Amino acid sequence: MQLKYITCSDPREFNDINDIIKLGQISPLVEIAIQSHPSKMSPGMPRFQWFEELVLRVASDKSSKINLAMHINREYCDSICRFGKIPTEIKQFFDFTYENGSPIIQRIQLNMPADTAKKVNIRKLSELIAADSKREFIFQYNDETKTAVQNMYKMGTCFSVLYDASGGRGMSPAAWQKPVFANRFQGYSGGISPANVIKNLDDINSVVWAKKRPIWIDAEGRLKQYDMFNIDLARTYINNALAWQKIR
Repeated sequence: MQLKYITCSDPREFNDINDIIKLGQISPLVEIAIQSHPSKMSPGMPRFQWFEELVLRVASDKSSKINLAMHINREYCDSICRFGKIPTEIKQFFDFTYENGSPIIQRIQLNMPADTAKKVNIRKLSELIAADSKREFIFQYNDETKTAVQNMYKMGTCFSVLYDASGGRGMSPAAWQKPVFANRFQGYSGGISPANVIKNLDDINSVVWAKKRPIWIDAEGRLKQYDMFNIDLARTYINNALAWQKIR
């Protein structure tokens, strides 16, 4: 397998934007993912303002270009999944583009809770994704979401899959999930840290098995210190993952 993204999740308004950009520029494989939900990123809130500044910086300064993603949660996720509607409060982040028209936020991960997964409007959500063909949409695949994700697959919806059995709680699985879909881009998350990323990549590689199959990994909880995203931990995680890629 080959790494396409090394995702660092949940930097926040406490982090210096210059530090985040430098982190994202360590390698073209690095992706910076921002968690979005109404309780922390409604307009006027510090995280909204911080993220807006980061996106505008990336948009206006070619030397600051990095891979950006949004991980959308709670009511914002519910609106998208049940009604196929991007919430007005965060729509501007979907609208930011480079001069060539490609989106600045390249990937959107919809973290469906169990209640939302049971009420997904497959048709409307598929239409929204089809209308935004330049962007990649990601769904977590676990016991709570797999029925909804499988139904979208049957409809031919274009999406990527993140295997995270802990549902974002940062717990390592007993065993990594073998790829479920033959023709969908797939990633792995759950308990990955700077210290164990190489071992986890070896274990994931053993279930992916296809030499050139692209995958991505996503770390969040173990990149934090005192509940804050830690640049040094993230840098070590990235460099260790890059070291693994180099020798494979």
